[in-house]
Amino acid sequence: VGLGVGGMFGAATTLVAESVPGRFRAVALGSLQTLSAMGNIIGSLVSFLIPPNQANFLGRFSGWRVLFFVGIVPSLLAIPILFVLKEPEAWKKAKAVAKEGTRQKQVGSLGDLFGNPRWRRHASVGLLLGVAGMIGLWGIAFFSPELITEALKGEPVEKVNRTRALGTALQDVGAFFGMLTFTTVATLLTRRLAFLCSFLLCFFTVAFVFFGLKTEAQAYWMLPLMGFATLSAFAGYSIYFPELFPTRLRGTGVGFCYNTVRYLAAPAPVMLGHLSTWVGSFRVAAILMCSVYIVGIVALIWAPETKGQPLPED
Repeated sequence: VGLGVGGMFGAATTLVAESVPGRFRAVALGSLQTLSAMGNIIGSLVSFLIPPNQANFLGRFSGWRVLFFVGIVPSLLAIPILFVLKEPEAWKKAKAVAKEGTRQKQVGSLGDLFGNPRWRRHASVGLLLGVAGMIGLWGIAFFSPELITEALKGEPVEKVNRTRALGTALQDVGAFFGMLTFTTVATLLTRRLAFLCSFLLCFFTVAFVFFGLKTEAQAYWMLPLMGFATLSAFAGYSIYFPELFPTRLRGTGVGFCYNTVRYLAAPAPVMLGHLSTWVGSFRVAAILMCSVYIVGIVALIWAPETKGQPLPED
């Protein structure tokens, strides 16, 4: 799943960036990421119908195993897409130039990506922006089901399951509007301002939710706030990363910025667990880890502004 999702993101954002007119680029790329929230919402609602922790939900299969089989269905949409989409003209041209050998530069070359000071700097900025958002999301915010379980400790299991399913669905509804808002700010104002507002909102909102969520009713309005904040930056990744690199390196650059961070974010859940043991509180550990958003804010010092600029070439 990780290989598929990671590979798809770089290819999809690059394809959209190179296929639409520049004046629509931010809206198109932001919409691509925003609509991904619909899948998350559906997934949360499906988990309401198929409780993950229910044993023998379908024969000998537990609920969480059945959910993985359900996840196969939307992936089948990739098959007709292969027959409909066409390669962008900009990509065809870049590939033809590289094939002719008129430039000593290769398409998709990691060596060229890091050998050029400009592209190396852009890749480093993208990496730091990604670290802030992904560790904050996967290492903290996506532990909202565990936060609900702790908040409702001692309550009937049916109530806990209901709150987890509906609460995470509402968290994803908030994510939809968060990414939509980021796209609007990035389109009308600047990319850097949108990221700054997003990371500041994440820093305070995630800490507030993990500190204050204590009841079922609170879960239904606090989790949408956290979803709004923590997923908003992901619209920025779709918009901003393709604008940092030339056509021949765009897919490679986007893939590096988005997917290398996955490896850096992978230890974050383990870190949350160890930190929880060390400080004696799951909530306090999550609040302390919110400091990762400062990394993204600092990275903006070196981030180029791309609003109103054509896609870079070299």
